[in-house]
Amino acid sequence: CPCHNKKQTQILVLKIAWGGKSLDVDFRPPSSIEQGKPTGLFYEAMLANTFHTLAQLKTIFPDYTGSYEYELAGLVWHQGWNDGCDANQTAHYERNMANFIRDVRHDLGVPNLPVVIGVSGMTGYQHSNPQRDAIIAAQFAVANTNAYPEFAGTVATVETRDFARGPPPHSPGDQIYHWNNNCESYWLVGKAMGQAMVELLQTKEQQDQEVKQSNKILMQNDGMGPENTFLRTS
Repeated sequence: CPCHNKKQTQILVLKIAWGGKSLDVDFRPPSSIEQGKPTGLFYEAMLANTFHTLAQLKTIFPDYTGSYEYELAGLVWHQGWNDGCDANQTAHYERNMANFIRDVRHDLGVPNLPVVIGVSGMTGYQHSNPQRDAIIAAQFAVANTNAYPEFAGTVATVETRDFARGPPPHSPGDQIYHWNNNCESYWLVGKAMGQAMVELLQTKEQQDQEVKQSNKILMQNDGMGPENTFLRTS
């Protein structure tokens, strides 16, 4: 849908997440396959879980009859810590992220699936390092329409470093890769990514309306008789 403004629309948020995984290995997309480096097991598991859930919609939503189609409305991605622990994986991140978006869209059959990326900002601005900065730069790069015009209007990257909170006493824990288990951080990250997705959906809705309008068939009577001329607006 864009279903953000349709209160009666049923929405399913499908959460698929495994900790301690890299994009370069575990989620490696098919287009990043190299000799001896197959598609990532968790890329395949992500798709399998998605298709399994979609096959169970009548169970999840008892009111769903199948008489109307569902729509895969968007994907949000918040990952990157593990890739930032390895210089080679860090160097591959931008390529892998772009391939991941292309391949997921292809495999799910949604060519322009909106994608929002929340950068790996858990270290904040004060405790960053070159590899962490490189991961974040790669995450921003795929939303750069000059570098990736194919993603224009359908991919957005969200800054999250402002949401980092320090270890105790500022947060419940000291696992920085888990945002120090800080609920405020998680909330702010999710809110920012959700707002970015709404904007992408609004853009998509507007574009869809423009396409419908441009393809609208107008019936025009030429005034000379019963014949009608059908014009397709451009």
